[in-house]
Amino acid sequence: MKNKRLIALATVIFVGAASYALGWSTLFTVSSVEVTGTDQRLPQSIKVGEKLARVEPRAVAATYEKFAFVQDAQVSRNWISGKVTISITSRTPVAIFNNQAIDDSGKAFVVKGQLPAALPQIQASSVEIAVTAVEFMKSLPQEIRSNLKILKVRSTGAYVMDVDVQGRKVEVRWGFATENELKAKVYKALLEQPENAKLKRMDLSAPHAPIVK
Repeated sequence: MKNKRLIALATVIFVGAASYALGWSTLFTVSSVEVTGTDQRLPQSIKVGEKLARVEPRAVAATYEKFAFVQDAQVSRNWISGKVTISITSRTPVAIFNNQAIDDSGKAFVVKGQLPAALPQIQASSVEIAVTAVEFMKSLPQEIRSNLKILKVRSTGAYVMDVDVQGRKVEVRWGFATENELKAKVYKALLEQPENAKLKRMDLSAPHAPIVK
């Protein structure tokens, strides 16, 4: 019985000492804060000298995930060195609409600095329609998508593309986002025909009766 009391007392003392060390003593404090994964300046809510135990990783991560360009944030604490590391995963743009980038998930965000020139430009009446256009773009075969320069969305919802074909611009009037697989096959077949070596425009809105010029 006496041994049980001693064990219980020792446990209480240990827990109390650990709680004090983590939350109140000068031990286990933040020695440095490092942000990785982005070169953008971000505000820091964690201060050097702050108690490590009071740095709540999920809460800190959530403050960074509020920034539109941040896809994910992870916060780790090193209890030996006192270093806090904030790892940022930035969104990867796949298209440009006006001065905004749009990533693969359809999230529009502002990119600080120069926008990537190689990405396709989307011309649409609103960012919502541009996001829908990205979904359409993702459905295209790689041979079209990788050479896509401009994707236009007409007021009717029909799509028109400027595609780079061996260094020359070809306007592809795709029409609505229907029969996409068939249209892609017709697109490829038309380009393979020798008589279309210099074509500048193809209309695939009616894939069973395409028009080339």
